[in-house]
Amino acid sequence: MVFFLDYIHHRRDCKFKQYERTQRLQALAHYRVPFSALDKEIISKPIEELVQDVHKGAVDPTDLLHTYGKVAVKAHEKTNCLTEVMISEAHEWVKDGSINLKGPLAGIPVSLKDTINVGGFDSTVGYSSFVGNKPAQDGGAVRLLKDAGAVPYVKTNMPITLLSFESTNDVWGRCTNPHNTKYSPGGSTGGEAALLALGGRIGVGSDVAGSVRAPAHFSGIYSLRCSTGRWPKAGFATSMPGQEGVPSVYSPMTRTLNDLTYFTRAVIGMQPWKYDHSVHPIPWRSEIEKEYAAKSKLRVGVMRTDGVVDPAPACVRALEKTEAALKASGHEIVEIDPPSPYEALQIGALLLNADGCQMFKSFFRTGEWNDPGAYQMEFLMKLPRPFKYLYYLWVKYVRKDDVWAGLVRDWHEKSAFEQWKLVAQREAYRAKFFDWWNSVDVDFLLTPPNATPAVPHDGMKEAVSSCGYTFLFNIVDYTCGILPVTHVDKNLDKLPPTFNIKKLNGVAQGAYKLYDAEAMHGLPVAVQIVGRRLEEEKVLAIMKRAYQHSASFVPKLATKIVQWLDPQKDDVILDIGCGDGVVNIQMQDILAQGSGSIHGTDASPAMIEAAKREAKKAGASKCTFEVVDALELARTPYLQKGQYTKLFSNAALHWILGACKTDVPRQAEVFRAARDALAPGGVFAFEMGGLGNVAEIRAALLLAIARRLPGGVADAVGADPWFFPDEAWATQMLEETVGGWKVERAEREYRPTKADEGGVEGWVRLFGAQFLEAVPEEREREECVREVCDVLEVVCRNPSGGFQLGYVRLRVLARKV
Repeated sequence: MVFFLDYIHHRRDCKFKQYERTQRLQALAHYRVPFSALDKEIISKPIEELVQDVHKGAVDPTDLLHTYGKVAVKAHEKTNCLTEVMISEAHEWVKDGSINLKGPLAGIPVSLKDTINVGGFDSTVGYSSFVGNKPAQDGGAVRLLKDAGAVPYVKTNMPITLLSFESTNDVWGRCTNPHNTKYSPGGSTGGEAALLALGGRIGVGSDVAGSVRAPAHFSGIYSLRCSTGRWPKAGFATSMPGQEGVPSVYSPMTRTLNDLTYFTRAVIGMQPWKYDHSVHPIPWRSEIEKEYAAKSKLRVGVMRTDGVVDPAPACVRALEKTEAALKASGHEIVEIDPPSPYEALQIGALLLNADGCQMFKSFFRTGEWNDPGAYQMEFLMKLPRPFKYLYYLWVKYVRKDDVWAGLVRDWHEKSAFEQWKLVAQREAYRAKFFDWWNSVDVDFLLTPPNATPAVPHDGMKEAVSSCGYTFLFNIVDYTCGILPVTHVDKNLDKLPPTFNIKKLNGVAQGAYKLYDAEAMHGLPVAVQIVGRRLEEEKVLAIMKRAYQHSASFVPKLATKIVQWLDPQKDDVILDIGCGDGVVNIQMQDILAQGSGSIHGTDASPAMIEAAKREAKKAGASKCTFEVVDALELARTPYLQKGQYTKLFSNAALHWILGACKTDVPRQAEVFRAARDALAPGGVFAFEMGGLGNVAEIRAALLLAIARRLPGGVADAVGADPWFFPDEAWATQMLEETVGGWKVERAEREYRPTKADEGGVEGWVRLFGAQFLEAVPEEREREECVREVCDVLEVVCRNPSGGFQLGYVRLRVLARKV
């Protein structure tokens, strides 16, 4: 009877929390409207700029909260990422002075893992027995965030027990991967990763074996695993109170790398040791950040495997791509052989569960669902030792699997004496790792974050022990960062025909049972950057450099947008507006290594002929070209069969869209045709003039031409051949007007550019050629040129010599969904 009542209470409390969340979300009906232009501007701006806007009064912090509230509601509808919804209360906190709007995070909404205590809200950790445990006051970490100006607005989903790379529990349900609903977003901070990947801003999670790093890798965001004592953790609930064999750390997670650095710097700048007794009084060391941002040659130790589970092809490709980028940039690659990661896995696993899995299990109620991975640990722990020993002998001597046998052998509850011995082993291992690093003298390690990309739901039953790439650095307490690099490609990342899972050890078999490049196509893949203990400034500086070199690496090709395109040897690429084909021919070296190809299209027969000549001269057999007007792409059936893995357009769309700049349906048709040319999951990378591009030339031309046309400014505007939008327009056009697209990156870059030997006049004649055709008389056209040059030679003169004009480039990376 007692068990039955316990189950009834479990179901009642789960239903209560889900009902409470539903009511809070239903009260936010006005958050379900489409994103406005202001919303899109807020979402795309770095938090540093948003903070400055709040300080100056240029933006109301409630607008930021409203925007990110809309993001959270939409993300939750897709992934079930939210637990406690605090948006209404957050508005009151902003109004009543609870938030310091003069702080370094002024007005920035921050999401929190469900475990973090916010006054008046539960921290359930996914246990129904924790329902109703709401603290009266904020924990120390939340007080710090509010004093810094951040606005806690939602809490996010996690796995029951917190010991999983998934995020499911009976109280809140299953959280799904933002890129593929059949997969996990990671764990234990999975809800946080899902929210951030879908447009959230900054968040805080915890990590005891990889719990901010695996979610970043699985979901395609950025995270930093701080060393113990660097980030505040005061005020939290947990499934394992008292577990200090492998201390848990709280750490930042963000959507962008710049935000990760700014957020970390801001929190440490708030002197967290004044809020949490466990934090070391170490201020932010900007001199270290600057040192590693400027160091000309870094020594990079590449850890290719942990010796337990070799990384899957997708993770190898991400690692090698980053390695090649760093090497091409002049950094030294060092092959390393660190102290056995398997030894660390053995020590850490036993320390983490030295209580025999009793503590996390003690909070369960009758009938409460358990994570499959945690259940496996508990099952083996409870197996009577004689049977366990027989199982160990069978694994070791019959299966001849020393790796799995070594983990099973001592998998039982430890006495205090045994735990002390394990702590001594941990400290000896840390000393050994410390001495080894000194001997190899590397600046940082480059490793996979996990053996595979995201696991499918309930996959932790098989992969529970496959966490060595992250867990190792919890054991030695080193600072680590996660850097998204690429996505799984079903063609590039298949297992080789010779692969035989039966030859793997038991841990590796569990991981590889879940690896399927076809099913995983499009899932994010990251690398891990590792520094030593308490080296947060250094790791963030190196992450930025690695990102610049490798997250969008192509060996020294012409433009940044080609780097975003990330061409691989087997890609089938369509280039819209290829011009003379120079960039296409540069890609030949990559495509020649595999079965890939690139097909260039342009409306100009002369350009296509020039491209064909140059390709023939260069022996670029992977490059083909034909005359196709992008405005007619939708009426070119053989290019609309979804056969391309990637689409590309460089410096062409501002002309193409300019030809129909007042005809939105015609503009939409261009992007609809581009979508239909792509295979599912394919990407479109394009760069064009962005809002504000060559504004000086454009303004001067408009005025000079307007004075010579009967319709004045209206006629001059009609002659303007350009269309320069911003990120918000591109996102709305792709995701809402056209649909079937997900914009993954969008930016505008101001790039002041010096005039070449042709000077200002050369620029005016180049950029204004089509403009000037509106002026019928040649004499008047020449007067226009002279007039525009006279103005620009004043406006664009550089006091240090020469002239410069303001290029603004809009870059977009969108994926077909």
